[in-house]
Amino acid sequence: MAIPKALAQTWSATDFGDVELSSYAETELLDDTRKGVQVMAVVSLCMQFVITMLILVHDLGMTYLSSTGIFAALSAHVFVAARYVDDVRGLQVLGMTFLIIGALAVTFLAHEVGDLNVGMMAAVVMLFVAIPIVPWALREASLVVVATYGLMTSSFLSVPGRFESGALLVLQLLLFGAATIVIFVTARNTLIRKHDIRARFDLENAHDAMELLSMQDALTNAWNRRFLEEQFPKIADQCLADRIPVHVAVIDIDDFKGINDQFGHHIGDEILTALADILMQRLGDDGYLVRLGGDEFQIIYCADDLEALIDGAIHDLQQSAVAAALAGRRKITLTAGIVSSEPDKPAVQEALYRTADTALYAAKTKRPADNDDSASLARTGTWQL
Repeated sequence: MAIPKALAQTWSATDFGDVELSSYAETELLDDTRKGVQVMAVVSLCMQFVITMLILVHDLGMTYLSSTGIFAALSAHVFVAARYVDDVRGLQVLGMTFLIIGALAVTFLAHEVGDLNVGMMAAVVMLFVAIPIVPWALREASLVVVATYGLMTSSFLSVPGRFESGALLVLQLLLFGAATIVIFVTARNTLIRKHDIRARFDLENAHDAMELLSMQDALTNAWNRRFLEEQFPKIADQCLADRIPVHVAVIDIDDFKGINDQFGHHIGDEILTALADILMQRLGDDGYLVRLGGDEFQIIYCADDLEALIDGAIHDLQQSAVAAALAGRRKITLTAGIVSSEPDKPAVQEALYRTADTALYAAKTKRPADNDDSASLARTGTWQL
């Protein structure tokens, strides 16, 4: 059972049995796979340059020189093509094709010159050694090994007596040894790589979870001031790009201290939690609820008719269990100041909050808000629970 399990873990570089983790692995491996294919192409170019020098020095003829030149051109093409492939599997296929064509080139050259010399055998071994450079798994490595081994063996044995039996035996030993090493190294690298990817995935998820917790209010699960400071500029920029206004409401519960004094803080907490739950459900993906502190909340809304949304939320709150528990025992009201930015101007959090808060205070004291350019956009409202 241990062997099939290990085989399953090393068979694919991106299959983790989890869609989210597999998608993360695809993203993480894309650049590494591209670099691996390009490094393999660069190594091949360097080899072709050295081989070309040897051919020229020893005057081995145009057959050797032409083969080397063609394969060097192919190496350069693979290097450039890898830059434009944005898919892990596409890069894997590109690398596999390159290696198999390399084996074909060596085989063709051997048949052309009628000799299987040490240089050709060394080239075959180098092809196998290049396999682990690319971060693929056993599936890809096995395909390259089997294709290369089968291609070269069948081709060299297809013409009896063309090549010396000793050279063929040495080639077989080299192919088998190189293949065994490549398979072992690839399997080990895949296990280590997948363990590293899983560890990074878990670490990033844990970091994101902690980051999320640091921006949420512990009691109500609404966002907190940190979220407001960090995310409001992004929200405002998106609204400006879409040419829609940012609506901001500042809401608090009237005489919340009196409620806590009369019924206890646990009832006050229940009211806050119920209000936050209902508002967040109503806001959905179009807005954000931020608890500023105590009983004060701020709504950031990017759709139409925030007042109607608050009306609906209060209606839902009136049907809640906490409202039923307080029925007939105390009149509870909520007051809000609402302001909207202009759709063609950047929304500024501090200015919108100040205007909405001024409107809120005016509603509580029954006094009109200052009539400046921004306050003229403000509305007020009081809702009874």
